[in-house]
Amino acid sequence: MISQDEEKSFYFANSSGLLKYDAEEWTLYPVPNKTIVRSVKAFKDRVYTGAYMEAGYWTENDFGKMEYHSLVSKFPNDINDGEQFWQIETLNDLVLFRSFNGIYIYNPETEVIRLLDNPYGEPISRIFKLNGTIYYQLVNTGLFKIVAGTSELVIPHEQLGETAIMFLFEKENQLAFVSGNSEFFKWDGNTLFKFYTEAEEQLNQIAIFDAELIDDQLVLATVGKGLVTIGSDGQISNNIDQKNLLLNNTVLEIFKDSENNIWAGLDYGIAMVDYDSEITAFKDIKGDIGSVYTALQTDLGLYVGTNQGLYLRRSNDQDFKLVPGRNGQVWSLDQIGGEVFMGHNNGTFLINAGTSEKICDRLGTWKVKKYSDSIYIQGHYNGISFLKRTGKVFECTEMLPEFPHSSKDLILSNDGTVWVSNEHKGVFHLEVDPKKSAYKIIDNYNFNGESGITSSLFKFDDTLYYSSQDHIYKYDQASNSFSKKNGLNELTEDYNRVSGKMIVTKPGELWGFSQDAIFKITPSGLGDKYQVQNLYIDQSYRNIARGYENISIAGDKLLLGVANGYLRFSDTSVEPNSNLASISIREVLSGGVNTEYNLVSLNTDPKFDYKQNNITFKFGIPSYQKYNLPLYSYRLNGFTEKWSDWSHQSIATFENLPFGEYKFEVKAKLDNQVTDGAFYTFRIQKPYYLSNLAVGIYIFIFLMILLTAHLLYRRHHKKAIAENERQLKMKNLEAEQEIIKLQKEKLEQDMASKNRELAVSTMSLIKKNEFLSSIKERLEKEQGSSEVKKVIKTIDKDIDEEDNWNFFKEAFNNADKDFLKKMKSLHPELTSSDLKLCAYLRLNLTSKEIAPLLNISVKSVEIKRYRLRKKMNLDRNENLTDYILSI
Repeated sequence: MISQDEEKSFYFANSSGLLKYDAEEWTLYPVPNKTIVRSVKAFKDRVYTGAYMEAGYWTENDFGKMEYHSLVSKFPNDINDGEQFWQIETLNDLVLFRSFNGIYIYNPETEVIRLLDNPYGEPISRIFKLNGTIYYQLVNTGLFKIVAGTSELVIPHEQLGETAIMFLFEKENQLAFVSGNSEFFKWDGNTLFKFYTEAEEQLNQIAIFDAELIDDQLVLATVGKGLVTIGSDGQISNNIDQKNLLLNNTVLEIFKDSENNIWAGLDYGIAMVDYDSEITAFKDIKGDIGSVYTALQTDLGLYVGTNQGLYLRRSNDQDFKLVPGRNGQVWSLDQIGGEVFMGHNNGTFLINAGTSEKICDRLGTWKVKKYSDSIYIQGHYNGISFLKRTGKVFECTEMLPEFPHSSKDLILSNDGTVWVSNEHKGVFHLEVDPKKSAYKIIDNYNFNGESGITSSLFKFDDTLYYSSQDHIYKYDQASNSFSKKNGLNELTEDYNRVSGKMIVTKPGELWGFSQDAIFKITPSGLGDKYQVQNLYIDQSYRNIARGYENISIAGDKLLLGVANGYLRFSDTSVEPNSNLASISIREVLSGGVNTEYNLVSLNTDPKFDYKQNNITFKFGIPSYQKYNLPLYSYRLNGFTEKWSDWSHQSIATFENLPFGEYKFEVKAKLDNQVTDGAFYTFRIQKPYYLSNLAVGIYIFIFLMILLTAHLLYRRHHKKAIAENERQLKMKNLEAEQEIIKLQKEKLEQDMASKNRELAVSTMSLIKKNEFLSSIKERLEKEQGSSEVKKVIKTIDKDIDEEDNWNFFKEAFNNADKDFLKKMKSLHPELTSSDLKLCAYLRLNLTSKEIAPLLNISVKSVEIKRYRLRKKMNLDRNENLTDYILSI
């Protein structure tokens, strides 16, 4: 069984428990005794279920999950061994549980269950609710209704016999029902009589398990034929089975929801059928025909050209059949006059009465158009050619020379020129001569920066346009150029188009393709103004190769080719659903790093521990449209003010959120309408180390640190002052020492300078005396004249000149202050001649160098040195010069 609650969620009686579906997620809840759930009924804020020896109800807890409450203990008598509850129905505020043994009436207010009296004691096969009255069938007894808590016979066994009632309804103010053997009866109060006999014959006693009324149509749940629909005229109007939709052909139950959709519980699986939909689908489940690229409705039937070939479904047939010999990719079907031309991967074909004839053997024909009365132009994979017709015979001309460009779109101008679009070269404007298969390129228009892979060329509202995926360009004859400044481009600027394909189905009607819809553009008033209408079919369902989207006229409907069949719809506008459901937050989970996520209450404003700062939200809107999926956008105030991009994703996760106050908001968009938002507020607490107590401790510790730092600073400051004073004294001392050092160095430099001067003057005396001595020696050898003797005497006087010694003595004293005084004080017995010798030895002069200075021989110097040692009482091993240098 199937049921729907006030929030539009669905519940299914499942062999493993209670199955819930909220349009976003399936959730299974096993019953406590792990048995098969046989019945389900959503009523107010509870979901009642019946199972094997178990009955009770489910409620949603604070976490958004269902919790079970058993009612077995409240039954008036113990449940019979093996008893199962097959149906649940409601009447006013009461809940009725049906088993074969009886009907149990439960009052939720008083929590009391009573057993309806069964005076005949026969099994109860089924209960029905019609116009606020409960009916039930007793096996071998008849049909009863409950009036004021007691049973009242409606149709006796004599009239009903062994007929099993599967569905009870009202027709023409009379009670009517469908039997399990596909029979249709009405009860006038006295007699049963059949109706819909023609449909009964067609059904041929097929087993029926359930039925439902959709407006004036009767939908049957059959075994072997799926869902069969009988119109108000009693004729079978529709059959939905495994060939085009269902997973299998055995339908055990059907349920009509709040939006008039039919939910079918299959032998294996669940299906939903929208009988009010503007769209009908042919789904090629087995891959018999493939992806549809073109279609054409004729008096004979419906042709579809696919990636597998050309197929025909005749008007009186249910199945498509391959046109003999015409397998392979079909690109186009064009009805020109009374003839059908097919563009095929292998060339051009003429289609007639379910047969085909090749009339042009060219590789790949995209399109065929009529050029003149007897001439047709063709666009091929590798250029353009013409078809010339003579009577019933077609002649295919040569390709236009040196024009090897793929020519998918051809537009003919009134002046006979041809416009051709190419994916890579842009648009060509050609002047052609079909008779000579010649042409001239008038112009070639390039669209730099645009991808032409999915582009198209079309004429709309008497104007030529070129469309890429991003922009639509309008041809301006005055400037001989294409421009983006036009009404169509402005209108579609915000559309998320999936390709540049644009299709004109009839004058004043242009179709395009976006991510979540196909849209129709029609002129609006005067000028370059247009209006757009959307038919919401998501790209995931269309799923045809981009750039090859196609819409064809099929009778009074349009046919949209998709990857595994086609969709048929009206070209009238589809109004958005005015009863847009509300969005809700269905689950909130929190977790931390390497920890499991836990459910959180939906009814409180929780405070999460700082370690549980990964938060997940699950949300949704109960929309069960097949072709239009809801889009969601959300934001987390306190984390970001920006709304997320619209997405089909119905879950949002935020990780590693910092502590603080947050408000999660989410909204949904369906049929271009935006719902009111849902929100959830929560707080992530501060970590313990940032709590008020911890902050107080931190402040106290900080103050103590400041105090300690202050005391340490003061101590350090005093120490630093003392250290600075000590360092200052040390620096003063070092400065004084440096001054002394500098003075000493200055003195040493002065002494060195004076020593150099002394050395220079001494050496000058030595040289001079040596020179004079050499002259004297030469003169003494002559000794001839008195003049020579005078000269010798003058030389001796100059060598012995006291002034030389005084000059030397002054220079020596300047260089080696007080040396002579020290020597005199140390050795008072020294004579002036001895002091001279000491001075010369102080200068580290040799005996040879001293001799000229004293105007004596070297030997005499050695004798004077010997005598000086004696006077100084020097030890024999002590060097005289070293001693004098050490003074």
